[in-house]
Formats: sequence, structure tokens, C-alpha cells
Amino acid sequence: IQLQGMRYGTPCACASTGGLVDTVIEGKTGFHMGRHSVDCKVVEPSDVQKVATTLKRAIKIVGTPAYNEMVRNCMNQDLSWKGPAKNWENVLLGLGVAGSAPGVEGEEIA
Repeated sequence: IQLQGMRYGTPCACASTGGLVDTVIEGKTGFHMGRHSVDCKVVEPSDVQKVATTLKRAIKIVGTPAYNEMVRNCMNQDLSWKGPAKNWENVLLGLGVAGSAPGVEGEEIA
């Protein structure tokens, strides 16, 4: 959901886990809360504190020039697979397998 929100200019407040670490840039496109407990049967007080602290930080900038810049950053961020795919291609080409060749720019299949 955060990718769709960011595409339309919504800065994200999120846990620092998985792909969120790569797509939400602290202070540029959103806010990181840090890691949370993975035990879903219990609400950890430290997790509640992380959420509250992060949301207070976010609320302070709403309506400011810094917030407007975050909105623009979200909308301008390239969230396509083009960059990660190119990085993966470079890793694979670095293995030196005979007959391997880089893809041709513009001939992406997706």
C-alpha cells in the first residue's frame, strides 16, 4: 500500500523491515519507526512508543515546506523495477558465465 500512497504524494510512516527499508527514505519520503516485535499475540509497550514517537515527528511537519518537499519526493521517486533489475543483471554478468551478455536498453520485457 505504501508504494501506491507514495506515488500520489503521501509520505509513509512504517516499520523498518523488508522492502520498506529500500523504498521509504527517512526524512525524504517518510518516517521509519524501527523494527517491531514479531509476536502478534502481544503488544509490546516499546512498539507503541515507537509508533507514537514517529507519528508525533510526522505531525510536526505537516503543512510546512519540508512536508511539501516530502510530497514531491514521493511522487518523483522511481519505484519501478528498472534499477533493481539492472543491478541484478550486473551481479549475474559478474559471474562470468560464457555466452552471457547484457540486455539491450529499451527491450525490457516488463
